[in-house]
Amino acid sequence: MAEFLRRLVSGGKARFKDPNLDLELDLAYVTDQVIVMGYPAAGIEGFYRNRREDAQRFLTARHGSDFWVFNFCPVRENFYDKSVFGGRVSRYPFPDHHTPPLAILPLVSREMHAWVTVSKDRVAALHCKAGKGRSGMIVCAYLLSLDTFSPPFAENSYLEKDWVAVRVDDCMQAIPNDAVLEEPGEAAVPAPSIVEETLPESRDETRSIPTKPSAPTLQQVLDLHTSRRMKAPSISTNAKSRAGVSIPSQRRWLLYWSRLLAGQGPPGMWGLSDMKPGLRNGSNSSSILATKVRITEISLRLREISGIKAGLVRAASLLMDRGKDGNGLVGPRNNRVWASLARYDDDLVDALERWEQRTRDSTNLGRRKSESSESGSIFASDKWDKEKMVRIFARMGDDGKRPSEMNSADESVKVYSYVLVPLNEERWVEISKAPLQQEETRDLEPSVKSEMTSTDSISQSGTNSRVGRSGIVVEADRELRIKLYMGQVFLAWLWFIPAFHITPETRSSSFILLRDDLDFPIGIGKDIMDVELKMEWCQDEVDDTQVETAQTDSPSSGVETVVANLAVGVEVSQALER
Repeated sequence: MAEFLRRLVSGGKARFKDPNLDLELDLAYVTDQVIVMGYPAAGIEGFYRNRREDAQRFLTARHGSDFWVFNFCPVRENFYDKSVFGGRVSRYPFPDHHTPPLAILPLVSREMHAWVTVSKDRVAALHCKAGKGRSGMIVCAYLLSLDTFSPPFAENSYLEKDWVAVRVDDCMQAIPNDAVLEEPGEAAVPAPSIVEETLPESRDETRSIPTKPSAPTLQQVLDLHTSRRMKAPSISTNAKSRAGVSIPSQRRWLLYWSRLLAGQGPPGMWGLSDMKPGLRNGSNSSSILATKVRITEISLRLREISGIKAGLVRAASLLMDRGKDGNGLVGPRNNRVWASLARYDDDLVDALERWEQRTRDSTNLGRRKSESSESGSIFASDKWDKEKMVRIFARMGDDGKRPSEMNSADESVKVYSYVLVPLNEERWVEISKAPLQQEETRDLEPSVKSEMTSTDSISQSGTNSRVGRSGIVVEADRELRIKLYMGQVFLAWLWFIPAFHITPETRSSSFILLRDDLDFPIGIGKDIMDVELKMEWCQDEVDDTQVETAQTDSPSSGVETVVANLAVGVEVSQALER
């Protein structure tokens, strides 16, 4: 019964069976030295996930003491002591279904590289909860930092049936093909490698992060991870294999990381331009004129929802609003659309970026400099992840439904545009009176800037508002999450870093994300057509209109999501798998 439950929970992920150990685990070898697995659970959770003692036995029997575990689960989600794996555990926690602070990608890549390069017998075993999204993103980040990579070659990295197929394929590849035999006297043309697509090598010796002529492409890395981590689709059903890293924001983070590795990141990101002149795009400027941007507008295009569905949305919102009044987020004729803006704690991100700079090899972002030490890990304690790690600091709301547009593909379908702008103080207080304030206030570390701000403090002091003169001012290099709602019903969310979407040469910029580029567009979120974000540089202006305030994240993952999606008759199982 337990094995059946474990296979059911694994879903479309590959499982590894070791007949010698009589073990079957939610686990896969992405390469001979990189393992991805589900959370090693204990107690009741062990009935449907990898049992902790089984994971211990598997790693010890196969790799002795030559394994190191990387755990991406926050303490508030899952926790075990390092002694479970002989002290060979590193923690880099961030929330499920989310992206991490970007600096975590180079930090983990460097530690993995430093561990496995000592000996070909060493392996890195990565896990989150399901061993798919968060772990997969970090594995891909590590592979992108390599000069080259390859699928597993060792027999013990494969299931027995898969190893037979590999050996047969190797034999077939060794047989010459008469159709491509070279003519006498002609030079042989080398076969294309797995890293055929390359970036041009820079001739500028002042560049601190040179491009890698044989660097794997992002698509190759994603394809390898999917082929190893996910089950092969059934031939009879003609179904496509689900992507290993399927959350759009996590894939966006990998694109950002690949650009940084290629020396094509935003000017001044992480102070890279201060290492040597001319790091970015051939520019010799050693200073960056603008580091802050204003988020001026969010435009959302949504297909018209049916009267029944709109009524259910209002009912669900009113239920979650605890029947306060008709002037809140939802009225008889008004399903208001709004968005919350959130980010990781300032002190945490600052500490991670200092750690990244301290351990950076000046010739390769994915390598740790030889004299650096990892003994002072930021996550040695639970200071940063014992509470919610993502905090709301601002909200934007719509001015009412604009005239409907006709869908060019289907003239019978109306498309409504909602324009979300920073809320003034009065409208902010109106939204703040919604159930978001009901979440329990927690005691935080004294050094944490993002403390809980009450509704009263927001309404009494205009200086505490995140609303600027014409937008919400944020650090251009900082990670932002935008979460969209209709009433109190979740639509979708997305993570992005503004600096990757606006160039120093332009005063303002905008970018559009289609529904498939958003994270978890479930329920009425499936009616979203696209989202456009507009921003502009602050240039030399001082951020005197905004003072940091923050609220703990809204309780959308619990009652709100379940009730709302039950109301519209949508299953959320696919989203929860991610």
